[in-house]
Parts: sequence; C-alpha cells; structure tokens
Amino acid sequence: MIRGLFLLAFLAACGGPPVAQEYPAEARARFAEGCPTGDPKCDCAWDMLTRTMTFEEYEAAMDRYSAEGLMDPRLTAARLECREAT
Repeated sequence: MIRGLFLLAFLAACGGPPVAQEYPAEARARFAEGCPTGDPKCDCAWDMLTRTMTFEEYEAAMDRYSAEGLMDPRLTAARLECREAT
C-alpha cells in the first residue's frame, strides 16, 4: 500500500503514468497460465508489470523466482495493489 502511494506520488510529479512496455505475446500467454486474461485482478497486475518493468527485468525476476523462490518486490506490489483495487 505504501509503495503504491509512493508510486502514485512519483507519477504525479512526473506528469502521468508510465507507458506500458512492449512484451512478447508468449510472455503474456505464460502469465495467463497462472492468472487468466479477463480476470480483473490479473489484467490489473499485467498492466502494472508492463508499466514498471522491462521485459528483461520481468524475465530475470521470473527466473529468480523459479530458481530461488524469491519474488521481485515489483511483482509482489502489483499483485497486492490489484488485489486491493478490485
């Protein structure tokens, strides 16, 4: 929640929300395997991820999660923010 508020303050200072990054369709399809497209919480999380992480950062975060079980704070923030918002 605090992180979300910080992000909103930062965005307001910068003049608006960041633009979504380009991700390969395969990345969205993999994400949808665990969080289906059309689910408001999942769509919200995907939107936040593509606005806060490059594809390379996302891939590295997912690799780290698979190898070490450690979730990137940006992934956690997106999940929590969207769970509370919907």
